[in-house]
Amino acid sequence: MSEFKNNRLIQLDGTFNTRDLGGYKTEDGRMVKWGRLYRSDDLYTLTPADVQWFVDNHLTTIIDFRNINERINRPDKKIPDTEYYVLSPDDDTAAMASADLKSDKRKIDKLIARKKQGTLDLSVDGLKESMIKLVRDPKAQELYRHVLDLHIARLDAVVLQHCRGGKDRTGYGSALVLFALGVSEQDVIKDYMLTAKYNSARNARRMAEYEQYTDDKVTLQYLANAMSTRKEVIDAGISTMKLIADTPLGYIENVLGFNKQDINKLRKIYLIN
Repeated sequence: MSEFKNNRLIQLDGTFNTRDLGGYKTEDGRMVKWGRLYRSDDLYTLTPADVQWFVDNHLTTIIDFRNINERINRPDKKIPDTEYYVLSPDDDTAAMASADLKSDKRKIDKLIARKKQGTLDLSVDGLKESMIKLVRDPKAQELYRHVLDLHIARLDAVVLQHCRGGKDRTGYGSALVLFALGVSEQDVIKDYMLTAKYNSARNARRMAEYEQYTDDKVTLQYLANAMSTRKEVIDAGISTMKLIADTPLGYIENVLGFNKQDINKLRKIYLIN
């Protein structure tokens, strides 16, 4: 069994889903180091004390998956002595799932218009389709290969991946790193699903806000689906990796081109015996 803290959440005032990926056991009996790999929602509302927490914990690298509109509306607070990389897969479904009501009313209006036109199809699982696209799309493959490269760019790296809510774009990036480290599929899925716990209060609050803006049930259901954290979404990504390359590790090596030498370096940096 992997070491799995009752609460691996980092208690910051300005985020709700900042987590440490340490403690997972690998299939060769090693363990992911604590304090080296983090995942999060965005850093827009970090307090000075939050910023200092990252400084004190030696953060070196920030990977921001958000699109340009998300970054303009909610720019990250600057953290001293960190390298900041924007690697946006431009995933509209994920962006909609994580947008604020203030910045997303126009999108809601468009959803209502699509519903009236009969083109808003709740039978299509947009999150699953987006996850599959991250696995299959050549541009996304190049982007997430870069994510892996950044993890081995320096031996002292302390890396934070984030998007707006820290759910799908970040969840996929974190899954790739954990798979490359040799963490089991069961624990990769378990880590992805923790977002359901940590995002639940925020999602309930946002749905209440949406209900003040519209009473269109189809549109509200679409938004609720987009915000949800569901096992079948990460399962779709993992199944697609297996379909393409037999195993997630095979996908990382043979499709993303992160070879055995790269994987050994990654494991040397982030694993302990």
